[in-house]
Amino acid sequence: MEKRKPLLKREQIIKLQRLLDMMYKPSEIADEIGVNVYTIWRSYLPAGAPHDRDKSGNIWIHGPSFREWALTQAGLRKRKKHELQPDEAWCMKCNKPVKINNGKERPINKHTGLLQGKCALCGAKVNRLTANGSKEGKK
Repeated sequence: MEKRKPLLKREQIIKLQRLLDMMYKPSEIADEIGVNVYTIWRSYLPAGAPHDRDKSGNIWIHGPSFREWALTQAGLRKRKKHELQPDEAWCMKCNKPVKINNGKERPINKHTGLLQGKCALCGAKVNRLTANGSKEGKK
């Protein structure tokens, strides 16, 4: 049977900050971060969550160590973000950032503008919101 990979939702990642510098039982960790205790037993512990066993066989989890491990696991799932250059937009058809061909900017309101053009790869229409006057450096 394949091991389950731990999955942490955004809400649970935020709740990790509540963990104190103390030892927790798996049920207490589950209550603190808002997951079912079986998630701790079936997903987190087999995936390598740091824990200790005492002489009686009880499992204890150190709060800050668990927080660091969980944040590392959450970071493994994140995609690398691509910073768009001023002459790029996101093409929905190609599903990646592309150069804008024949880009024309028009104002939407006093704070934002819309840069429209064609995708350099597939020719689809691409749009990008800009700050008004960002090209000229006006305020």
